[in-house]
Amino acid sequence: MKLIGITGKTGSGKNHVAGLLEKRGWRTLDLDLVAHQSLEILAERIEESLGPGLLSDGKIDRIELGRRVFSDPALLDLLEKITYPWIEKETRRWISENPDVPAAIHAINLHKTSLPEDCDAVIWVNAPAGKRRKRVMKRNNRPWKELKSRFRSQNGLNSKLFSSRAEIYRVRNSGNDASLNASLDRILSRL
Repeated sequence: MKLIGITGKTGSGKNHVAGLLEKRGWRTLDLDLVAHQSLEILAERIEESLGPGLLSDGKIDRIELGRRVFSDPALLDLLEKITYPWIEKETRRWISENPDVPAAIHAINLHKTSLPEDCDAVIWVNAPAGKRRKRVMKRNNRPWKELKSRFRSQNGLNSKLFSSRAEIYRVRNSGNDASLNASLDRILSRL
């Protein structure tokens, strides 16, 4: 079975690239959605570890969680230690469900998991910072002031984080689908 990882900074277009692969017959899994499930499953443990005030009606308040972890690297690291093992287990379960269909998994922090070791390749999606900023503000319907710390937390994120774990392909997503599709076709032909 072919497995591709898709990664890049917030707003780079990972979901869009995944959608283009789906049109080519690939199945895809958004690890952000798996992470959201982990917050539900592990809610009590997360609040016990990161402090009170995170639960609202038994569910994690994701806005409050984001405020805490994106301004405190130690809390972000703690959250990842709690959630990533569950996310990896669920992702591997999903991969094994339909091994005859090529699959792609996508996430910002794919490099923080062991999942790239299972990938035939990783696609790094890049987009200009201003375009990423506009996309995220529109998608999240939040002002830049609230999103700035999330962008800052990704300053060291780059494709070199994968160089020893998987073959890396870089694509630019500046809004030109013809160019992006051509890049994907070249990558898939090499695999």
